[in-house]
Amino acid sequence: MNPSAASSPSLLAADAGATVRRLSRCVGGGELDSPAEMYRVLGALRLLAGDLTHLLPALQSRLEAGLLSGEVVHLGDGEAVAATWDSVGEVGRALAHAGTVALLMTKELENSQVALRDLATP
Repeated sequence: MNPSAASSPSLLAADAGATVRRLSRCVGGGELDSPAEMYRVLGALRLLAGDLTHLLPALQSRLEAGLLSGEVVHLGDGEAVAATWDSVGEVGRALAHAGTVALLMTKELENSQVALRDLATP
């Protein structure tokens, strides 16, 4: 069994962050030894950014579904209910903005790959 398959979403996200930090140390330590390897790294990062553009709306949908199903609970009076809905809306706006940034990052990483292509081919 794949140990990652049994991990919670927060642990998977933490693992992804740790992997990106290891990559940063690797690149900073001079282990990126050729334009071809940089091209492949940029391609993998482009895919990662693209995956984020799909993940962020799913997070928002899950939060909204949790609110509607009662999993996301509010305590207190009617004002607390309104504040909960406002918070969910604010999360949605922030995630939508993050998705736009991720989409832009995906495109810019693709542009970087295109610019590097001639240097990366033998």
